[in-house]
Amino acid sequence: MTSLYPFTGWRYMGEPILAFLIYPLPYYHTIADNSLNWLAYLPLGYAWAITFRCRWYAPLLALLFGAALSTGIEFTQQFLPDRVASNLDILYNSVGALCGALLAGITTKLLIVRAWYVLRQRWFAEGALTDFGLTVLVLWLLTQLNPAVPLFGVVVKPEGIPQPWVSPIADALLFLRGLEILGVMLSLLAVTLILVGTLAQRRYAVRAIAALVVLSLLIKVLFAGMLLKPTEFLAWFNLNVLIGALVAWALLAVLLKLKRRWQMMAALVSLGLAQLVEAFWPLTASSHSMASLFKWSYGHLRDFNGLTQTLSEVWPWLATVYLIWRIAHDWRRSAQPTVVSS
Repeated sequence: MTSLYPFTGWRYMGEPILAFLIYPLPYYHTIADNSLNWLAYLPLGYAWAITFRCRWYAPLLALLFGAALSTGIEFTQQFLPDRVASNLDILYNSVGALCGALLAGITTKLLIVRAWYVLRQRWFAEGALTDFGLTVLVLWLLTQLNPAVPLFGVVVKPEGIPQPWVSPIADALLFLRGLEILGVMLSLLAVTLILVGTLAQRRYAVRAIAALVVLSLLIKVLFAGMLLKPTEFLAWFNLNVLIGALVAWALLAVLLKLKRRWQMMAALVSLGLAQLVEAFWPLTASSHSMASLFKWSYGHLRDFNGLTQTLSEVWPWLATVYLIWRIAHDWRRSAQPTVVSS
């Protein structure tokens, strides 16, 4: 759905709505665009093949599903003035889905996949609820791919006080710093407690949280090095992020001693308050200010920001569903009578 970003300006251009399917292949394509279109559907084909347990017909279904999805998105794109419907994109998307399905058939026989299964059984609880929680965490990691967004933060880099806007306190910059600290603290609490909810045993909590933080830091550093200008390498980190993270770690020392259902309640409250902080945050990132941080051209940056922005908007809802499901499951288990054998 990031191909439809920014989801505004819809109108009919007057062209035949299916004409893009039979146009000659465009001459203005680039290797980078084609590679991104191929890679974008690779995970989709992989997941589709895994769903059908990598049976012989899974690649064919992945190809058909990828082609149908891509065609639907390209069809919709022609109603956006900033987008161009391309049959070449459909071709690369379809091949990407097919390659993903073939890759699934190969990797399921590799030792790295077996090692993941061993790790999954040792560290994480069994069941579909845990799989949903792990998926939510992976999607959160994808939202952190944009190195211009503060780590664990819900705000953009302040570049001035917006007008008209009235600060609740006399020092407007102090209020914004406090709001950013609060947002980072709440976001870190929500994400780490979701991770705790997927673990098989409480004793794994500290190591799992540390691993998640280190992984997110590595992602930020890697993508900052690849995408940001050298002068903006630490655009994703500041003193407010550090303070918010330290306060969150102090609160985690207390919350990790509670029962799991109360930890999930704390995660749900933290997630809701983090969204409230984001709603109160008065600054917005313009495409010009964001483009000034990156090495990339505007077209690639638009698609990249569209991906991270869309995931950032969808993620809190998925996390909320998981937490409500987790809380209901834990309360239902605690309400069941305990049978003591004689």
